[in-house]
Parts: sequence; C-alpha cells; structure tokens
Amino acid sequence: MDQQEQPAAPVKKSLFNIRQDHLSLLALIEENDGVLDDEMQAALQLSEEDFKEKAISYGFLIRKLDAESDTIAAEIKRLQGLKQRADNRAELFRKTLDEGMKQFGYDKIDSELLKISYRKSNPVELSETFLDDILQFTTVSMKIVEGMEDKAADAGINEDILQLLDLKPSASKTRVGDALKQGVKVPGASIVEKKNLQIR
Repeated sequence: MDQQEQPAAPVKKSLFNIRQDHLSLLALIEENDGVLDDEMQAALQLSEEDFKEKAISYGFLIRKLDAESDTIAAEIKRLQGLKQRADNRAELFRKTLDEGMKQFGYDKIDSELLKISYRKSNPVELSETFLDDILQFTTVSMKIVEGMEDKAADAGINEDILQLLDLKPSASKTRVGDALKQGVKVPGASIVEKKNLQIR
C-alpha cells in the first residue's frame, strides 16, 4: 500500500505534516511582508504531481496559520482591554483635575517638567435625533447618472439593481459648521465653546 494511503496517527498541529519546501515558502512570504514575486507565485501554485501530498501539507499549513491568527486575536483583545482600563483611569484623573482647576480658579499651572492648561475649541454638536428629525421628511434614492445609461446597461446595472443597495445618510459636521457660521439655522445643530484640559 502506498504510504500516502496509510491511516495517519493523530498529530496536534505538527510541523512534520507540512512539507519543508512549503515551510520555506511561508518564511519567504513573511520576510517579503506578504508581497509575492513571480518566483514565489509560481512556487505557491499546486500541480497535479503529488497533489494529494501537497494538499495535505497545505491543509496543515492553513491550520497552523489559523491557530497563529487566533492567538494574535486573543492578544489583541487582551491589549484592548488593558488600553480601555488605562483610558478609563486617565479620564477619571483628568476629570478630577479639571474640576479642581475650575473650583480653585486656575487656568494654567506651570512647572519645570509639566504644563497644565486649557485649550479652547468650538466643535459642532448635533442632537441625538439630528438625522431622524430631518430624514422623516425626506426620501433618499439613487439613479443612474444621466448620459451613462448605455454603459450601465452593458455592465448589467439597472434600476432593479439599485434597489438592492441600502443608502445610509450621514451628517458632515464640517459642512454643518460652515453653514452655521454663515448664519444658516440648522435644526438640532449648534457650535459650542469648550475648554479642553491639556497636559504637556
């Protein structure tokens, strides 16, 4: 019986199930930051010769990379949790310092190593129902650009295809702010003045 046909003993993600040339190819791809040159692209392709053996090798290689991806994802999640906790603690101290500065009448504190001050900003604020309050009186739709009907038809795009797409309107705070500065009354929008605590 051919060696490939013999039942294999269970192996836990063993590198012995991956051909050495495939491991070398993976190392080259990683060294090249995932960019394939013509030689690597050719080596990556599977041929009919020894296809079953190569397919099994690829399968174990994919399983190995999936496991690495899961490990990285878990580490990212752990680091994101640490970052969130650090952000929360920093915000707690920033809020406490801000309240103290205002309570005792300080606009600025200087030392040889640290400067605490306020930076003024004028952000645009939108009400929570800003979009809904406007969209309830409107309809939003798409149409094929005038003059491009024939090209759209050649590409298989028609009004029925457009109906399959969801449009999600969003507000541009930049344009809203420009309108407010020009005196346009925009319901649910306003420019507010804020003093942001900064530490340098």
